[in-house]
Amino acid sequence: MVKTASLLFLSVLLLSFSQARAEDQEEKGITSKKAASRELSVYQIIPWVDGPVLAAASAGAVLPLYYESTLVHPHALGDPHDINSIDRTAVGNRNKTVALFSHLQVAMAIAVPMVLDAKDVGFNKTLTEDFVVYAQVLAINSALSNAARYSVQRPRPDVYRPGANVNDPGEFLSFYSGHVASTVSALSAASMTYNYRYGRHWWPWAVTFVAGVTEAAERTVAGRHYYSDDLVGAMMGATVGIVVPMLHHRRGPNQISLAPAERGAQLVWRRVF
Repeated sequence: MVKTASLLFLSVLLLSFSQARAEDQEEKGITSKKAASRELSVYQIIPWVDGPVLAAASAGAVLPLYYESTLVHPHALGDPHDINSIDRTAVGNRNKTVALFSHLQVAMAIAVPMVLDAKDVGFNKTLTEDFVVYAQVLAINSALSNAARYSVQRPRPDVYRPGANVNDPGEFLSFYSGHVASTVSALSAASMTYNYRYGRHWWPWAVTFVAGVTEAAERTVAGRHYYSDDLVGAMMGATVGIVVPMLHHRRGPNQISLAPAERGAQLVWRRVF
């Protein structure tokens, strides 16, 4: 829980730093050699649209964490035999070591793409655009995950083990897996960015698939999620990680984007014939 809030704070900090560096470089007339030889900018950012979207999504990602004890109501577990036969095999799982690895992996899946992106394009306006899209992906993904978890309040597999703390609100947030969704959404967004910038490549998606499957396996072995939680988390993460970059993509024969409207924003689809 705390790591999500820390991630969002770090995101804002990095955004401010990258924007400051971009403005500083522009003032000094410094241009990247890569930017001079290639068109690296692939996203269009509309501040008066993207700002409120990011703020609202960030609120949905952070605020529920501070009201968890109020929003979540521990309840009777019921008979584990009522759980479907596939998910039932995860009941009682618990492995703290694997859980730790799953935390480290999701952190790497979120941090590494931005580090590599900064190394690739440099600290400039292009990085700021990439980062705004990436921050939106993470924030929207977390907000949707929270909406599901705090609404469904499904008991985690390890809460069925003897001696488990059945009064801990955190033990009733199994559906769906936020770790898997975050891993897949972050790497999907990175894959979209790479493919928009350098053409179609399969390997970023292979990395996304392997990392998502690995994270899902770790979360189930650790006893924190059922297989169905992992599957839905992967699907939701992939959807957010693909759709958000598509909405910001500035080039291509097919373009889907957000545009300001009289009473908010509208979804616009353009096709070049």
